Amino acid sequence: MIFTLLGILAFGMSAFIVEALQGWVTVSGREAAVGNARRAMDRITRELRRIKKPEDIQTMEPSRIRFLDLDSAAITFEASGTNLLRNSDTLVTGLISPEGLRFTYLGSTGEVAAVKENVRSIRVWLSLGSGPRVATLESAARIRNL
Repeated sequence: MIFTLLGILAFGMSAFIVEALQGWVTVSGREAAVGNARRAMDRITRELRRIKKPEDIQTMEPSRIRFLDLDSAAITFEASGTNLLRNSDTLVTGLISPEGLRFTYLGSTGEVAAVKENVRSIRVWLSLGSGPRVATLESAARIRNL
């Protein structure tokens, strides 16, 4: 009788423990995705702010940008499958395909700029995920000296 009662209590308690562990896994996975997305976004916007002038933008595509920074070093950010690359190095994995990385090139009044000479700021949209956990961030960087 006592063993049966203890078995029923143990079974009931195990359901709570399993549910708590699943919640912890979900929250920690989401925090990791958000942390990775923030580090990647900070890196991208920090380096975009090092563009001296619009003419230093060499490629301006929706999921790829190539530019010269203040030291005249060529920097490329692009999506490659589920990887975000800085030059040819993986900055972060887990991009949501196909549009996990998106650049929008804006003019002086916030309109979309079609030519690099008119670009005054660059909006960056980044979406990373792992399973059902997704972190989406948006930020912008203004080009220097304008």
